[in-house]
Amino acid sequence: MLKRINKGFISVLLFLVSLFFASSFSAQTQDGIVTGKDVVYGEEGIDVLFSHTSGISIFAHTQGAGVGFRYGFFQTAKASRSIGADFLYVKHAKEEKSYNPAYEDGLPYVFGKVNSFMILRVYVESRRELTPKLRKGAVQVGRVFRYGGSLGLEKPVYLVIGYPEIPYEIFVTEKYNPNEHFYYDIFGRSPWVNGLDEINIVPGVNASYGLLFEYGNERAITRSVEVGATIDVFIRPVEIMAAQFVDSQFAFLSLYLKLGIGSKWTQAR
Repeated sequence: MLKRINKGFISVLLFLVSLFFASSFSAQTQDGIVTGKDVVYGEEGIDVLFSHTSGISIFAHTQGAGVGFRYGFFQTAKASRSIGADFLYVKHAKEEKSYNPAYEDGLPYVFGKVNSFMILRVYVESRRELTPKLRKGAVQVGRVFRYGGSLGLEKPVYLVIGYPEIPYEIFVTEKYNPNEHFYYDIFGRSPWVNGLDEINIVPGVNASYGLLFEYGNERAITRSVEVGATIDVFIRPVEIMAAQFVDSQFAFLSLYLKLGIGSKWTQAR
């Protein structure tokens, strides 16, 4: 009987000891013990809750390309809110390059294009983790929602115009006027800086939604790919191509692919 009691006691004791070490193994300590996050990221130590986040990005969208920046705070371990800004170039779907057939050294231009168009977006961004990163080399999936204000920037297009007719005798840089300048008048595009002092500002609003795929083996450094859609709506029609060729637009809807790199850290608020 005593032997059975001893064996039972030893079995219970071994069970309790094994539970203790199992909990110690999975706990987050400063003694270099491997934890759940350590297995994922290959690091040791405490899994600190981050308080701040920031990042930069480049992106291509269905009407151009742009760059972005964000800075914000974690609201929970899986959600953050940031302020950010994007600057992007927008092309009209009808843009096609043209060349002067008689002058090979003339720069290509877009016939009918009266304005280059850029957008400066300032927005509030909300990020939330949807599925965590469960192992090393895996991908964390999240969703991103943004909303804010947009400033559309219309910069007049300037062209090099030849006079009187081919073969030209003189070349003059002029603001493109679709009622005065035709294929046989245009030598080519002028330097892009012409017209910067004539930019018109068009206020508007924007909203976007995307799915975020974060990868990498460092907790504090984030690398991500984001896909989604954005809409910009302005208070008046934006004229990129001349109104006599195509209708001007109030709204621009685009799909985008964004590549980002960022950081997360903890500091006293």
